[in-house]
Amino acid sequence: MGVVYFLIGVLLATAIAFLISKRSTREIQLALTNKSAVTKSTTRDNFVQLFEILDFLETGVIVADNNSNHKFRNKAAIAMTGIRYVDILIDQAVDEMIKQLEQEGTGSRILEAVAGTTRFLQIRGRNLKNEYILVTVEDITAKSRIETVQTDFVANLSHELKTPIGAVAALADSLNGETETAVVWRLAERIVSESHRMARIVDALLDLSRIEFSGTEDWTEVDLAPVLVEVVSTNQHAAKRQGIELSLTGASHLNVLGDRSQLLSGFSNLVDNAIKYSEPGGIVSVSSSIVGQLVVVAITDHGIGISKQHQDRIFERFYRVDKARSRATGGTGLGLSIVRHIVLEHGGSIDIVSEEGIGSTFTIRLPHFVSESTDMPTITTGVSL
Repeated sequence: MGVVYFLIGVLLATAIAFLISKRSTREIQLALTNKSAVTKSTTRDNFVQLFEILDFLETGVIVADNNSNHKFRNKAAIAMTGIRYVDILIDQAVDEMIKQLEQEGTGSRILEAVAGTTRFLQIRGRNLKNEYILVTVEDITAKSRIETVQTDFVANLSHELKTPIGAVAALADSLNGETETAVVWRLAERIVSESHRMARIVDALLDLSRIEFSGTEDWTEVDLAPVLVEVVSTNQHAAKRQGIELSLTGASHLNVLGDRSQLLSGFSNLVDNAIKYSEPGGIVSVSSSIVGQLVVVAITDHGIGISKQHQDRIFERFYRVDKARSRATGGTGLGLSIVRHIVLEHGGSIDIVSEEGIGSTFTIRLPHFVSESTDMPTITTGVSL
């Protein structure tokens, strides 16, 4: 039994040296040659502690001998094994890595496992040159998605700015040397329009940046009822110009904790979108209520609607369902992304129910804030501006 403890102690000490201290191969080899030190330090308590440390890691750890026999798996590695298709793929990839390491010193690969959803796993390994092989499996799905979003963001931003910049350059070139007054005015108006388009994109990016990095230190108690009245009043002119009826119904004392200007911007963005994507003669309604511990606000339109295939992506930056219509209405493709960030920042949620040709309903749920000093009754009101 003492020999078993010795071997396990050597094995686990080596794994921890590799995973936590990130020692070089030379240092690990020196540690393994000093067997007396390992033997002295590997008491039963240390043995248990080593297992607990490895089980605490979210990275899967597998140790095998040079005959491909698995000698140890931590909890994370065990969770990655089983009868599911993804588990089988991981097992096969680990076995392949062990086979490779029997001949080579180190190895690394990324496994793309597709089974309903796609997962990315980083599999690394090292031959410890002491009859043991160490393999780690790390789920990098979230990291890969973040990198993809960042890459797409830069590409989309470059594309969005390139279009108006190119237009301004072409218009300015056409304007150079033009003497006909009517043509000069028309080209100048187009330049101004494209410049405003660039400014809207930059402003939207700045708003998004401020929301993402703003703190909660300056948050106050905000009653959403007057905020929604202001939103409807501000968008009333645009609604009438497009022949849309804009209405507001709901409750008062819709208190939440947050940033009033951000909340005003978020709801205004949703109402503005509802108006833009509604047909003349349509109705856009804003309703509010208190449901349990939540303040619920719904913005409903009877416009063009959004198909199922787009609904999961509409909150992505620069994503547009109808690019031609978005450009015609002056959209930046950042509005819904800003709304989502505002809602999440305030501890809430946002969802959409939509059908093409029927319309859409965006529902926002925010935690209801009840002040200890006030106990105001809820009053149902109706407003049609």
